[in-house]
Amino acid sequence: MKKAFFQRILVVFFLLFFLHLLTAPANFLKVTLESGEEVFRKTLPSGLPFVLRFIHSVELTPVEGEYRVVGGLIRQWEERIRSHNAGLPAEAPGNGRFLQGKDWMTVQGGRAVFSSIRYRVGNCLLGRNSLFLGGEEIKLYRLYPDSVLLFRAETASFAMRFLSGLF
Repeated sequence: MKKAFFQRILVVFFLLFFLHLLTAPANFLKVTLESGEEVFRKTLPSGLPFVLRFIHSVELTPVEGEYRVVGGLIRQWEERIRSHNAGLPAEAPGNGRFLQGKDWMTVQGGRAVFSSIRYRVGNCLLGRNSLFLGGEEIKLYRLYPDSVLLFRAETASFAMRFLSGLF
């Protein structure tokens, strides 16, 4: 009798666990061209960063913005620069801090939150924009030169994504 009871509990547990996996919300980063054509969609666990890098047109130094997808929004985590000149940040924003490192000056905080980011991609002469995601560098300036990309955060469950693909 006890064995049958525990087997039923185990079956219920696994059914509920499977249901949870299907319906738990997941964060996605969706990138589209200005025309609306989807470039890619990537699952991003909360807190996993993606970095947008470009070469500053005047200073000719890299500028990096680190972002995280959290709760269906894109949060700017920090910005890294190598110079203060030509319109680059020189001080911390409200609710932020400015850190001086060996190679980078880092601006953290500020609580900037976006539902989407409209991002102009340069070319091999101006911008040389890259996306760093999951340890991989995607050279946007080679794939989408002189284009506008829209980075959007989405939250959906596996079941919802599957069903939306069917309809």
